[in-house]
Amino acid sequence: MLDQNSSPNFTKLSDNQLQVASWYVANKFLLKKILIGSLIFIDVLFWGYIFYGLANYYFIEEPKFSAATKELSSFQNYVTLRAGSEPVNLAAGATSIFSIGSGRYDFVALIKNDNPRWYIEFDYNFVVDGEVLPSKSGFILPGEEKYLLNLGKEFKAKPRQARLEVNNLHWKKINAHEIADYDAWKMERLNIIFEEVKFLPAVIRDKFTISRASFSAKNLTAYSFWDAGVYVFLYRGSALASVNYISLEEFISGQTRPVQVSWFEPLSSITQVKVIPEINIFDKKAYMPVE
Repeated sequence: MLDQNSSPNFTKLSDNQLQVASWYVANKFLLKKILIGSLIFIDVLFWGYIFYGLANYYFIEEPKFSAATKELSSFQNYVTLRAGSEPVNLAAGATSIFSIGSGRYDFVALIKNDNPRWYIEFDYNFVVDGEVLPSKSGFILPGEEKYLLNLGKEFKAKPRQARLEVNNLHWKKINAHEIADYDAWKMERLNIIFEEVKFLPAVIRDKFTISRASFSAKNLTAYSFWDAGVYVFLYRGSALASVNYISLEEFISGQTRPVQVSWFEPLSSITQVKVIPEINIFDKKAYMPVE
């Protein structure tokens, strides 16, 4: 039983709250339609994106992928692809044997590096009639053709055959970011010229027969070298007759140095002398420090 003296506890609404409630009652069906429309719009966007992705894959990306796959398959095989990024092996010619008198012989073999962006450091030795001569260290620059030598080896009998063995090869690729133009970079370091090149016929001195080649070596580079190797080749016509090697110690930038190279044997009918420098321009230890 209610107390006649008590009254119901109603919450008093403000004018703003009454206005909002009145607006909601009047527009609740419109709000419902807006909510449903928004959900439909989002759903359409979602499914539209899915259909677009499917259409893009089947009609655009998939044909591109198939074409790329077909193009790749036109190459012979993986080995062919890999070979294009790997260096080509060294090419080596037959070994020549030159008698220099007194039971001594020179062994000379031509090698060639057909790789324009790879240089190689290696060990090599000559095998003469089954005997393995002591190993030497060598190198060859990119695109270079050069001779490997073992000079003045003594044998009791004249060697019948010899062959070259190259091992412990270390392939080193030129960094294109550091050396973009290798030919120009090489010329800056190997601009060594040889002038007044002459062959001096054999003379007898102190009971020894001596043949000589003379020339002047000019270091036109901006670099000084601890040891600048020099090959000297003698030719009879187009045929190589003999070879020698000399090292120019502390070859200073801008220096001109007279050089004589000797053979202790009579060498006749020499028609041409070629002089070629040999410096491992990739070896930082080859350069003298700048003062």
